[in-house]
Amino acid sequence: MTKPLAIPEDRWTSDAASSPTDAATGASALAGRPFFCSWSGGKDGYLALQRAVQQGGQCAALLCMLEESGTRSRGHGLPIEVLAAQAAALGVPLVTRATTWDSYEQAFTSALHELREIGVEDGVFGDIDLLPHREWVEGVCRRAGLHSHLPLWLEPRQTLINELLASNVRATVVAVDARRLDADFLGRVVDPGLVTDLEAAGVDACGEEGEYHTFVSHAPLFSSPISFAKAETVERDGHWVLAVVPDPVSDSHHRPS
Repeated sequence: MTKPLAIPEDRWTSDAASSPTDAATGASALAGRPFFCSWSGGKDGYLALQRAVQQGGQCAALLCMLEESGTRSRGHGLPIEVLAAQAAALGVPLVTRATTWDSYEQAFTSALHELREIGVEDGVFGDIDLLPHREWVEGVCRRAGLHSHLPLWLEPRQTLINELLASNVRATVVAVDARRLDADFLGRVVDPGLVTDLEAAGVDACGEEGEYHTFVSHAPLFSSPISFAKAETVERDGHWVLAVVPDPVSDSHHRPS
């Protein structure tokens, strides 16, 4: 297994925001412990990972659920090549499961047992304040014998946005709920201007209820930025989706299902 990810000091900007106490479990709960990060490729998952590493945790793997075809992530719709590039930039394995929504919990739990067998006893999640999500996370982790951690829990939206910007995280909008936002938001980078426009549209600044999804291509914990091209815009399952095409990457860090 790849060596767990420890925080490299030279990847941090001097004005990076400090991490507050983990609202779910306390700031020291992850210190020195290997953890997996629930991953869909976007800003909230990355920020939860960054805070967990700041707290002394060691990332051992990214766990991403895929559509039945195994080619795209569920929710964000990112291609497996992009997810593998993110894992490679972090220097950790990508663990995946291809599944339907009906079998999602069973597939997720199977992955948790696999991680538990190799010594990973903690999971990090990017949920902010949706209680049903937290209850589901805590339940599946508990049944698999793992501890769950939610580093972003109940944080003010502006605090999280400011932390992303202070850390120089580059997150591009790749999907929007067509009922809430139009396709013009696709391809925009998370910045103060985007936040203003989202709030003017009556949308949660962090997209906590799925109003929009992002793809992180540059961040302090990445060994190098991920180059990608914007392809066509398509409508899929009630969402406008911007297809992104990465440069060729090695799949050596991707562990298939």
